[in-house]
Amino acid sequence: MSRFIRPLLLVSLCAGVCACAPVATGPASPQAQTGAGALPVVEARAQTAPVGDPADSDDPAIWVDAAEPARSFVIATRKEGGLTVFDLKGQTIQDLNPGGVRYNNVDLVRGFRLGGETVDLAVTSDRKGDRVAAFVIDPQTRTLREVTSPATPLLFSPGPGTDGKRTAYGLAAYRTAAGEDRVLVSQNGFPVVGEFELYDDGQGVSVRPVRRLELPAALPGLTVDDPQFEGMVVDAEQGVAFLGQEQIGVWRWDLDGRRSVLLDQVAPLAPRLHADVEGLTLVRGSGGRGYLLVSSQGSNAYAVYSRDGKRYFGSFQVTAGSDLVQDSDGADAVLTPLGSDYPGGLLVVQDGEAGGAEGQTNFKLVSWADVERALNLPDVR
Repeated sequence: MSRFIRPLLLVSLCAGVCACAPVATGPASPQAQTGAGALPVVEARAQTAPVGDPADSDDPAIWVDAAEPARSFVIATRKEGGLTVFDLKGQTIQDLNPGGVRYNNVDLVRGFRLGGETVDLAVTSDRKGDRVAAFVIDPQTRTLREVTSPATPLLFSPGPGTDGKRTAYGLAAYRTAAGEDRVLVSQNGFPVVGEFELYDDGQGVSVRPVRRLELPAALPGLTVDDPQFEGMVVDAEQGVAFLGQEQIGVWRWDLDGRRSVLLDQVAPLAPRLHADVEGLTLVRGSGGRGYLLVSSQGSNAYAVYSRDGKRYFGSFQVTAGSDLVQDSDGADAVLTPLGSDYPGGLLVVQDGEAGGAEGQTNFKLVSWADVERALNLPDVR
């Protein structure tokens, strides 16, 4: 018997929301758009070397070294290319590809109990294997070691073997008030998000199902070919999750399962987001303050909302010289000062056309202080 349960949901539709060597970038700030309505442009401080097929950069997660912040690093997915780890200059530390995988999204789990030890994990959704893969983070070497249990179950596939078409897609991790580590994982091709608990089964990190959320597959006025979610982020402190439905918009879901609200919709129903809605990240400030950042892939821009998603502050674009970030997928951000290049925090974004070249992807590293200046954002530290 499945342990999935379907929560009672009150759905409200309300969109009136008020590879090896890094590539250096310069300090100039060119305008990617001109004329009326042009968006502010933020210049990246660094970027990773571009990669091509079978590697395909997708989603980053920033691991902060509290003892030595300048040694912080980024763990990121490259789909069939596995995972990569790079430093704050964009320099590769490790490439890890076990083969036969398609890692879509990655998130971090701090202080996980595994084999009698407390470790930090990177967890990723494996679209090809329809599972959650887990890796121990070594803070000294800044490298990863896989610790996925060989007995970890398939997430959505009905039996052995997967076709990669109805399998794990997006992922976000969080810790409950009771101390359980959980992940939200979306299903490719369906408006479905499963919630799973991470646990040590004696062989490694495994998962067990908790519940299942299903939201509308379409909205009047929109053409929706693929109703799946990908970009997701959980604000456990506020008891909510934000779910990016690629061709519909951004939902806020109460973790108690009582309510889901469509915060903003894609064009033409609303002006701020253009399909696909991709990476979602929280910029976590103090006292419950902060920002929700949404990648608007269709407009090559990032929309900034208040932490609760109810207020829109504006949108911006990212460049590295003349290289405009385009078709962007995942993003992650922290406000922790990370050395002289990122004194106000770091934003990492994926570039789907690195150097303007189709089929080449990479990650751009941006000073969050530059974003604050570009949009005149209030300081939430």
